[in-house]
Amino acid sequence: MEQKKMKELMVGREISNNFYRSDMEPNYRRDRVVLEATDLCSIEVGNVSFKLHEGEILGIGGLAESGMHELGRLLFGLEKKDSGEVVVAKSGDRIHNPQDAIRNSVGYMSKNRDTEALLLRFSISDNIALPSLDRIKEKGMIFKKNEHKLAGQWAENLSIKMRGLDDLCTKLSGGNKQKVVLGKWLGNDSHILIMDCPTRGIDIGVKEAIYRLMENLKAEGKAIVMISEELPELIGMSDTILIMKDGMITRTIERGEDVTEQTVIQYMI
Repeated sequence: MEQKKMKELMVGREISNNFYRSDMEPNYRRDRVVLEATDLCSIEVGNVSFKLHEGEILGIGGLAESGMHELGRLLFGLEKKDSGEVVVAKSGDRIHNPQDAIRNSVGYMSKNRDTEALLLRFSISDNIALPSLDRIKEKGMIFKKNEHKLAGQWAENLSIKMRGLDDLCTKLSGGNKQKVVLGKWLGNDSHILIMDCPTRGIDIGVKEAIYRLMENLKAEGKAIVMISEELPELIGMSDTILIMKDGMITRTIERGEDVTEQTVIQYMI
């Protein structure tokens, strides 16, 4: 059975021919830096520097122990750095912790969805509204109607399959859990998204939906750091790919028709 037909049977509908991006050139605002990491060092990461631009999907790839996942946590302030800095260009603020990141419209999707990205025993509404509580409160009070209004908007925008907003996240499929994670950061109007393995453990239909969403966010000028263990995903979605090995960036690869899995692998090993 051909691969395309098998995918269609898995999701119950036709899958687009352009599963990844159809354009084959880097396309972002090179003159507008939104986030800059300079000489970041920790136990797992050594002297990493790069700039993230408006409308850019910056892919970060490597082997499992390359330090790429730890880098994502450093960027969001979840792990303590030994030296270096992460600066949000618009405000000039340095990110030292997740509170700094959230205040500067930076969101983070952990690869460990069930243990780090969601409160499984809480509702869809609670999870989506959580980063936005300061924005939706009235006279210092958090009202359920405001939580439901925000959560309902993003549940609809992302087509989350549910009985209602009060459903517990533990009852959702992997793909719908991931949509809730996306909803909580988009609901907080995040302009920079750090996505660690954004399509891990979800079906091919939701994968396609997330790729289309990433393209839409890119078109809006939002910037994405996409950390991925999947080579087709890295090559198919990134404007620029940073290859990590032993905690350091060993190669920068720009999007192009000549970029293949073999091209990328040789710099990972």
